[in-house]
Amino acid sequence: MWRVKNLRAYEATSSSLLSFFVLFILLAALFFIPIADAQSSVSLYYFYGEDCSHCKEVMVSMEELEEKFPEIEVHKLEISYNATNSELFNAFIQAYNPPAVDIPAVFIGNKSLIGYELTEEKLENEIEFCLQNECSDPLSIIKGKEERQSSLLIMLIGTALIEGINPCGFAVLIVLLASLLLVSSKRRVLYVGLAFIASVFVTHLFVGFSIMEFYLLSGMSPIMRAIVIVIVIPAGIINVLDFWRDKPTLAIPAFLKPQLGKLASYVSLPAAMLLGFLSTIAGLPCTGPLYLTMLDLIADVPSKTVLYLLLYNLFYALPLFVILAIVYKGTSLEEAEEWRKGKRRYMKLIGGLVMLALVIAMLLGVV
Repeated sequence: MWRVKNLRAYEATSSSLLSFFVLFILLAALFFIPIADAQSSVSLYYFYGEDCSHCKEVMVSMEELEEKFPEIEVHKLEISYNATNSELFNAFIQAYNPPAVDIPAVFIGNKSLIGYELTEEKLENEIEFCLQNECSDPLSIIKGKEERQSSLLIMLIGTALIEGINPCGFAVLIVLLASLLLVSSKRRVLYVGLAFIASVFVTHLFVGFSIMEFYLLSGMSPIMRAIVIVIVIPAGIINVLDFWRDKPTLAIPAFLKPQLGKLASYVSLPAAMLLGFLSTIAGLPCTGPLYLTMLDLIADVPSKTVLYLLLYNLFYALPLFVILAIVYKGTSLEEAEEWRKGKRRYMKLIGGLVMLALVIAMLLGVV
């Protein structure tokens, strides 16, 4: 009776969490639209160093431009001896992501002119453009970037949990635990189960790093985003259709399932680690498009790529820890498998809806 109550409580908690994360992802993806403040005058941020000879030459040009264009508002910020200005400069660099980091540096609208690229002619052209097109204050761009990063972090955690709550990974873990409970103590069940989860985490993380490295080094961000959209749209539609058909289309290939089951029967640490690797690779069709979408978004924040990938994969592996914990605490595997089968359709529906929501947000330019 305790096991049934425990499983029912877990079902209610899991269903609530799933609903919460789906709603949160949809709202964050579709309604988080940064708002740029249009300016009647043009704001320009000029960063320089007290001991920089080139900066002094640019300063003369800057003063001439101020006289020529009284509409511009120039913020002159010395960074060599001013820590506050230096921090602000770093924030501009992270937001604009220029090809080089140097001074003198000017940020105007959505453009940056750095080092010897900063000439009076180029700067004058940018000022005239902004006077005609009402460019936003660069500070609003920084704030928008920070807000997008906060939204991305929330989306990242929610999407990782949704990807982690997938029937493919649960099925393999349950088969492994079933084999373990037949021949091993509960302590060994815990050790081998943790080895399996660690292998899943490392494999999934390695896949993410590999895709991300190609993504960043290829220099084809727009093309890569188009490829992601082309892959994720049909995957999302298929997952939604699978909900109505109650038949998984994107799943571990049928010919691999017997091999994975046989490997699980060896109930050893090496076998569990190999099983974690193989099941993660084979299970990518299940919810891999979600991962691919988030990798595209993470690529927009190169300075935090490693941190975001680690966080994503920690939360991706978290549902497997939950399954292992409830089985270790006493819930029978029959009950856990019954729950998995009962919720499989809804897992597919949630995954499909989140895929489509993220793609729509990408197409609208929201994320």
